[in-house]
Amino acid sequence: MPARSTRFALRHLVLASVLVGSAGLAAAQMHPVEYDPTLVPTTAPATTATPSSRTRPETGTKPGPETRSVFGEIGTTKAADSEVSQGSAGSLRQITTASVGADFDPDMSTDGTFMVFASTQHRTTADIYFKRSDASVITQLTNHPAEDVMPSISPDGRRIAFASDRGGQWDIFVMPAAGGKAVQITTDPAHELHPSWSPDGSSLVFCRLGEQSGQWELWVVDVSNPTVTHAIGHGLFPEWCPVPGTGLDGADQIVFQRPRERGDRQFAIWTIDYANGQVGSPTELMASADEAFVNPSWGPDGLQVVFASIREPAGQTAQADLWMMQTTGNGLVNLTQGSARDLMPVWGNDHNIYFVSARAGRENIWALDARPALMAASGESANPNTFATAPTD
Repeated sequence: MPARSTRFALRHLVLASVLVGSAGLAAAQMHPVEYDPTLVPTTAPATTATPSSRTRPETGTKPGPETRSVFGEIGTTKAADSEVSQGSAGSLRQITTASVGADFDPDMSTDGTFMVFASTQHRTTADIYFKRSDASVITQLTNHPAEDVMPSISPDGRRIAFASDRGGQWDIFVMPAAGGKAVQITTDPAHELHPSWSPDGSSLVFCRLGEQSGQWELWVVDVSNPTVTHAIGHGLFPEWCPVPGTGLDGADQIVFQRPRERGDRQFAIWTIDYANGQVGSPTELMASADEAFVNPSWGPDGLQVVFASIREPAGQTAQADLWMMQTTGNGLVNLTQGSARDLMPVWGNDHNIYFVSARAGRENIWALDARPALMAASGESANPNTFATAPTD
C-alpha cells in the first residue's frame, strides 16, 4: 500500500481515540507527523481494522468501509433511567503549559503526588514525562526517536507501563517510575496499546489488534511472566478498576470502549468482570445514536466512571465534553460543555479530574474540581447548572 494512503498522525489516534489498522499504525512510525490540533475524531473501526483517513467524509455522504464516522447511529442516550445534571463542574486550572507540540495521555499516581504524561513539546515524536503535583517543572523519562505514549502508573507508584513502537510495531513496556531501562512485556507481531495495571500490580490489561480477527481485542498479561496471557474480549482503551473485588462474586472490573457491530459503529462504554482468567457480566454503561463515548476512566473508589462524549452537529466542528456517571447507571453529570474539545479524563485522589484540552489554544493537561459533580450526582448540589468554563485570558 502506498505510503501516501497510509500516512497517519499518531497524536490523532491518541487524542481522539480513533481506531486505525495495522498499516496506519506502521505508517505513524515510518512517517512521523507533528500533531495537528485542528484534527478531530472522524473514524471508528470497521468489521475488520483498516487504515483510517485523516479527512472527514463530506456532510451527507455515507462513510465507506475504510472511513467509518464515529457520529453514527444513536437514538436515545442510554444510561439506565437516570436524570442528567448539566455542567456541574468546579474550578478549572491548567496543569501543563506546552507552547509547541502537545501534552496528552495523563495518568495520576495513586497517592496523588505525581503525574506522568506523553508530550511532543520537544520533538515531533512523543516521549514520557514526569511532573510532581506540587511543582511546575517536568522531567523527561524516555528519550527515544520512536513514539512512547499512554503511560500508566503502577498502584505502588514504582513502575510505569507504556506503549511504544520502538521495536517496529506497537508493544507494551515497563520502566521504573524514575526512568531507566524499559523492559519489553509484549513481543508478538501484533500491535498492542494502552496498558492499565491490576489493583495488586501483578498484571496489565491492554488492547491488541488481532491478527486473525482484524479487530481490537482485550488481553491480560502477567507482568512477572509475560508468556502468560489471556484474551478477554473485544474493545479498546481498557482500564482496570483500582479497587479490587467490585464485580460479582468478588471479581475485578475493567472498563473500556467498544463500537456497535452494526450501523456506523458508534463507540459505547462497557464494563466486564474479570477473575482468574474468566470473564463475565458484560455491561453497557453508556450508549447513544448521535454521540460517541470514549476514554472511560474509573473514579478512585470504583463507584464512578468519567468519560468523553464526541458529537458532530450538522455543519459544525466536532465537539467533545466530559461526563461522569455512577456504575449503577445513575448520577449522570455533564462536567464540561462548549466549543473546546475535552478528552482523555483521568481521576486523581485529590478530587480533581485531569484531562486534555486545547481550550487555551494548544493541547495541554487541565484539571477540574469533581466535588460539585459528585454532589450533583447524589442530589446535594445547590446549583447543578454551573459549568466549568475556560479562563478568558
